Amino acid sequence: MPTPIAAQRLADHGLILAETSAVTGSLVFERPAWLFGHRLKNCTVGAFSFWNASGHTAAYRTHFGRYTQIGESSIIGPPEHPMDWFSSHPFAFGRPQHLPSMYQVPDFARLAPDADAGPSYVDGVVNDTWIDHEAYIGAACFVKRGVRVGIGACVGARSVVTRDIPAFAMAVGSPAKVLRMRFSDAIIERLLALAWWQYDLAPHKKQVDFAQVEATLAFFEQCKAEGRLQPLRPDTYTLMRNDDQMTLAERPPLF
Repeated sequence: MPTPIAAQRLADHGLILAETSAVTGSLVFERPAWLFGHRLKNCTVGAFSFWNASGHTAAYRTHFGRYTQIGESSIIGPPEHPMDWFSSHPFAFGRPQHLPSMYQVPDFARLAPDADAGPSYVDGVVNDTWIDHEAYIGAACFVKRGVRVGIGACVGARSVVTRDIPAFAMAVGSPAKVLRMRFSDAIIERLLALAWWQYDLAPHKKQVDFAQVEATLAFFEQCKAEGRLQPLRPDTYTLMRNDDQMTLAERPPLF
């Protein structure tokens, strides 16, 4: 958990974390991002991503686009175990570099494979998950490792996502199924072509009504055609946490 001093330092860099958060491994983030008290392990987070301020969501090796919205009590991209091996327990497929907390116990290290045992199960499976730009994950969802939730897609609360969700689709259920699209095919095609999440919209906020899809889309299409949309180039950092130590390093934007 970040100390109050560390939390303030992160806030100065555009990352909002609560003292109840747990960031392990590395976190690459574009500012601003609101992660509050949630748990992330080896994730990347795009600018303006917002996680519900209540509850605890856990994400593992997941790449979040810009403007993503994540509900509480969800599990995104958790590790998977081999179901067709002699045992599905980590002693059968672990490696010290993947499970350092388990290998620090001599009983486990004595049984599990050594570091020089060759490629592991983890090396041969899909390990990353993608939540694309402006996607919305409702509360208490489960998103299987390796899945991609497309740009602008919306996943209803308590859904179990086992397959990719198309861009701008609205999906719900267990397993999650597409109920309908947020917009017509023509509007979706224009939104994807505009790719508004790549641009700085702030200078134009008083000239549009975001509740009016067609008018706002047409306005930004014209701005883009006339060269009046500037790329969004947010300050971006890599946060590394090892025990109680925190390091922060600047890096290029994610997108």
